[in-house]
Amino acid sequence: MTSSLVNSICKGPKGVISIIGGGGKTSLMFRLAKDLADLGKKVLTTTTTKIFFPEKELSFETIIAVSEENLIQKSKLSRNLHFSAGSRHDPDSGKLEGFSPKTIDQLWQASLFDWIIVEADGSRQKPLKATASHEPVIPGSTTCLILVTGLDAVGVPLDETHVHRALLFSGNTGLPMGKTVGESSIALCLAMELKKAAAFCAAQDHIIFLNKADTQAGTASGIKIINFLKDINQDGRIIIASLKDVSCIKAEITLSKAKHKEIS
Repeated sequence: MTSSLVNSICKGPKGVISIIGGGGKTSLMFRLAKDLADLGKKVLTTTTTKIFFPEKELSFETIIAVSEENLIQKSKLSRNLHFSAGSRHDPDSGKLEGFSPKTIDQLWQASLFDWIIVEADGSRQKPLKATASHEPVIPGSTTCLILVTGLDAVGVPLDETHVHRALLFSGNTGLPMGKTVGESSIALCLAMELKKAAAFCAAQDHIIFLNKADTQAGTASGIKIINFLKDINQDGRIIIASLKDVSCIKAEITLSKAKHKEIS
């Protein structure tokens, strides 16, 4: 039986999914990988930045490969439907270092996996972020681009404690430092960040994933963000979710520039 998460995100039989933003990238990557593997799909989870070394319950096997050839060789030997891979494990930080976008592009061309899921951005575990000039780090082979934001960012003060690269967020959205982050400024940030990220790859499938809709208030904030995105003529797919729930999808909508209607 197809999971609601797979059904909502994966619109084809295979592809490369790059996940950017903050507020649940790693959780989404491993939840989606598990659901795909349960359906018999061969899945690799990896990163172009750094992630915490996966625990066994998230990824039973994690391989370290020092080169593209080594990665392909070890991938062929693995008998697990899902495993993770990185170029180095740093025991001091506990982080798994990833691969260059070019390496992931070449790995995809080797046709060893149905799905490659890439965490392609860092957010220092903050629910919301703006990207610097060198971010995000997206493979060109990406077929589905997912921008994640945590709805728990609604109502926090705009500072570096709550928002990664808060000064950039302030400059991009016009919200002064120290002011309360609201749905309208989040929507503006999301539209700008998705447009920037889309230039790094040829993906036609773009998703804004509003995570942490753990309460009715959170879901209501997600709906407000969608309506603000409609007001600024954003199009594409938007999902409101709570990844900590078994039935994680709370709402989803496709915005079309030709047909914008307010939702409630």
